[in-house]
Amino acid sequence: MGKADPAVPVIPISYGRTQVIETGKWSSLKPQPLTMIAPCREACPIGTDIPLFLHFIERGRYAEALSAVLKENPFPGVCGRVWFHPCEASCNRAQYDEPVSIQMLERFVSSIKPEPVSLIPAPNQAPQRIAVIGAGPAGLSCAYFLALLGHYATVFEAKKEPGGVMRWGIPRFRLPKPVLKKEIGRILSLGVQLRTNCRVGKDITFEELDKFDAVFLSPGAGINSLLSIEGENLEGVWNGGEFLERINALEKVRLGKTTVVIGGGNTAMDVARAALRLGSKVTIAYRRTREAMPAIPDEIHEAEEEGVAFQYLLQPVKIRRIRGKKLRVTFQCMKSGAPDKSNRPRVLPVKGKYVTLEADSVISAVGEIVDLSWIPEKLVKNGLVETGGDPRIFAGGDAVAQPRTIADAIAAAKRAAISMDLLFRGNQGREALAGFRAGTKGSVSLDAYLRFREEGKWPEAKEVVSDGRINTLYFEKSRRVVAGKLQRDKRRKTYREVNLAPDEARAVYSASRCYSCGQCNACYNCFYFCPEGAIAINRDERTRTVDLAHCKGCGTCARACPRNAVIMKDMV
Repeated sequence: MGKADPAVPVIPISYGRTQVIETGKWSSLKPQPLTMIAPCREACPIGTDIPLFLHFIERGRYAEALSAVLKENPFPGVCGRVWFHPCEASCNRAQYDEPVSIQMLERFVSSIKPEPVSLIPAPNQAPQRIAVIGAGPAGLSCAYFLALLGHYATVFEAKKEPGGVMRWGIPRFRLPKPVLKKEIGRILSLGVQLRTNCRVGKDITFEELDKFDAVFLSPGAGINSLLSIEGENLEGVWNGGEFLERINALEKVRLGKTTVVIGGGNTAMDVARAALRLGSKVTIAYRRTREAMPAIPDEIHEAEEEGVAFQYLLQPVKIRRIRGKKLRVTFQCMKSGAPDKSNRPRVLPVKGKYVTLEADSVISAVGEIVDLSWIPEKLVKNGLVETGGDPRIFAGGDAVAQPRTIADAIAAAKRAAISMDLLFRGNQGREALAGFRAGTKGSVSLDAYLRFREEGKWPEAKEVVSDGRINTLYFEKSRRVVAGKLQRDKRRKTYREVNLAPDEARAVYSASRCYSCGQCNACYNCFYFCPEGAIAINRDERTRTVDLAHCKGCGTCARACPRNAVIMKDMV
């Protein structure tokens, strides 16, 4: 062989392992996990870790999915049916194609049989005794969270069965009672004591509650608001709460051939749809426009589908008895005006213009108020419970200034339970909770709080992942999965549930559409794209480890992450 030409550079070739070359020294920039808050969780008043439980459903790990939900919400079967789910409106996927069907998946995971979860209260060296007044969603939830924190809760309920509005105010075609019974049974299995047919102020005095270490007040809105018009006390004129309670008690109710329902909220929709199932032709009369109706849009749509008629901008002014048992309702015609303080259009009367509707029955569903007559005056302010002056008294649900929804009641109950636990531990309860930043707006995480009890460190607030931070190049467009419905012609003849549960395949597919915004879900993108092979994935724990001795700090993994869960940081 001839000699090598010295003018031609020799390229050395190594046939050994590249591990000997510590390329990690080339840059001080290294990938770090970046855990952010998904907008769905930020929008959830309860603070459920939605991406986590969807991740478990996608992988068929249903017990873990249910456990993830039950850490924050004792009523997934209820919320998966009757809550309007603002999480779906906030879903980043909605900006790409359609939002994930979170409500349907919450219902799916709550329906697994046999239930694969056993709840174990956290150890507590100094358990306390708490009285909970009212067995509605707030009261039962407070007892649940107190039990999980290791305390003893006794719930006092005036009615013969627990559940509050869930038991007596929501018809079976929306919320089957076995679902509610199962979820209440789960709460009672934690050692929660329940005393029904026990009204505070009558069967037990408020002063007798002093024997408890704390008290949670959640009496619920059990008094129907009046129309305050002539004729509302006539035979055949019902209030919505009484009507629904009799329906849910399986009592026989006769309305006649035609019914007028007055109101535009969820109670009005439930009343109208229940009246249809009694064979009555139903018209809803509402004083504002359809756009201003406070009822859940899906409930309005389902009422229309089933045959309920709607008339808008009508304000009732008088009810009179006409021939036989027939009733005539006179309405003042209204028109929309400038927005009010709530940004809803004001309604103004059209001078001299009236219409009448005739019916066999009239049902008023214009709101409910809370009976506070049994509560000491010092705890009442502006028609609501005000507990700031007594550190042992807490309140939630309809009795406080918050939206009257089941989810908000659960959230208030969780805040109260954690505040009590902080108080029992020598902290200042509500004041300490104000500094407890779980990363979600207006809600707290029981799971995060239990970690605080172990570690003594508050969680840091986390940023919400915006749609612009999701790399949609790694996602294919798809349609959201919609739950099936009972055939329309069968709905008016039965109280069977209208919205049907998805099968397992549809549920798993639906969960797979979740972006998992701001959280690693072991998608392997960083592993595949790393030029040095310096990343390892733990699929079960949704975590990754980086071999810092060989990571060049090129940032490819951060750019390839679809869900903004990796950030490059200077480690010097």
